[in-house]
Amino acid sequence: MFRRSISRRLLKWACAGMGVSALVAVGLVPATNSGAAASKKPSGSAVVFHADLSTTGGGSVLGATEAKALEALEAEVNSTGGIHGHPMRVVIADNNSTPTTSVALASKWVGQHVPFLLVGSLTATDRPVDALATSSGPFIYDLSPGDYPKPTTTVFDAGLSTFSDAQAYLTYLKESGLRRVAIINGTTASGADGYTEFQKALKTRKLKLTGIKVTDHQTFTPTAPSVTTQMSAIKASNPQALVIWVTGPPVGTAFKAMSSLAMETIPTVVGNGNASFGLLTKLKTVLPKKIYFEGGPLYYTPKELHAFSGAVRSTVATFDKFVSRANGHVGDPWGLGYDPGLLLVGALKRLGIHATAKQILAYMEHLHRVAGVFGYYTTTPKTHRGTGYKDILIDTFNGTSFVPVSGPGGVLQK
Repeated sequence: MFRRSISRRLLKWACAGMGVSALVAVGLVPATNSGAAASKKPSGSAVVFHADLSTTGGGSVLGATEAKALEALEAEVNSTGGIHGHPMRVVIADNNSTPTTSVALASKWVGQHVPFLLVGSLTATDRPVDALATSSGPFIYDLSPGDYPKPTTTVFDAGLSTFSDAQAYLTYLKESGLRRVAIINGTTASGADGYTEFQKALKTRKLKLTGIKVTDHQTFTPTAPSVTTQMSAIKASNPQALVIWVTGPPVGTAFKAMSSLAMETIPTVVGNGNASFGLLTKLKTVLPKKIYFEGGPLYYTPKELHAFSGAVRSTVATFDKFVSRANGHVGDPWGLGYDPGLLLVGALKRLGIHATAKQILAYMEHLHRVAGVFGYYTTTPKTHRGTGYKDILIDTFNGTSFVPVSGPGGVLQK
C-alpha cells in the first residue's frame, strides 16, 4: 500500500520561467541566491512529505497523476540541493478511493505527530481526514477542490472550488444565451457538492443569474451500468445545456446515455475533475459535440493566457516544462499535486525543516499574490484556498488539448 518515490529524473529549475520574485515569495530561492548552494547534493535526514492519495479506485483519474507530480517535484527539489541541504522524500499511501481506508492511513501518521500531510483525491476521502486535525496539527492540504476548510482549522484546499467553477460556467452559459439548464450528478460526496454549489451560484446576486431556469435535476449511482432513464427525463425537459457532475469513468456512463438518446449536440458542462487527456481520449467515441470544462491557467499555453499577468504566464511555462520532463501530459491533472507541493516546499525553506503545523499554517495564511498554475494565491486566516472564480476560464476539448472559449470568470470576450 505504501510506496516510496523512485524517480531518478533530476529536473532543473527554470528560474527564469517562474520568475525570481515568485520563487522568492514561496521560498524556493533565497532573497540573495548563491549558485553553489543550489548545486550541492542534499544529504542528512530526509524531509518526508506524507501523501494519502487515491491512486486506485474511482478517484485514480486524479490521484495517480497527483502522485506523479509529487514524485517529480521530489526529484526537482533534490536536484537543486533539497530543503536546506536535506533531501525531500515523498511517501505515498493508496487509499483506494475509500473513506475508511483514507482515515486509517492518515490516523497512523497523525499518531506519529507528523507536522503536515497531503490528502486526496476525492471529497469523500478528504473530508473525514480533515476531522482528525486539531488546533496543534497536523497541517492538512486537501487535494480535492470540493472541500471547504473552516478558517479556524489547520486545513487548506487545493485548486479551484466547486462554487467558483459553478459561478464561471453559469456565467458562460448565460452570456452564450443558454438559459434552460438541466443537471445530473453522482450520489457521492463530490456529486452532491457539485449540485449544492450549482444551486448556491444561481443565487449569487452579483452574477445576475436569475434568468437561468433549471429544467430538470437527476442523480445516479456512479456504479450504475446505465443512466438512460435519467437522461430520458432530462431530454423531455428540453434543456439548452446540460451539467454533468461526477468524476472519473462514471462520466462515460452519462455520455453513453446521451449518445443513445441523440443528445450529443446539447452543450454539456462537465466537472473539471474530468478534464483529463487520458480519460477523455478513452471516451472519445461518446463525447458530446460541445463539451465544456472550467479550467485554471495550467490547462492553456502561455500565449492563450493574455488575460493573466506575466507572472502567471511564466509560472505556467515552467509547469509545462516540468510535466514534459516527467513524461506527462499537461492535459492531465498534474496541478493538484504541483501547487500544494511547491507551496509546502516554500514554507519549509522559509521556516526550516523542523517547522511545526502552527508555523506552517501561519505562513500559508499570509500569501499575497503568489503566482501558481491555478492563478494567484492570496490567503488570510479566513481564506484557506487563495484562488477564486476569476482565475477560471471556460474551455473545450479538441481531442488533443484544452482550448479556452471565455475570459476570466466565464465572461465572453468582446
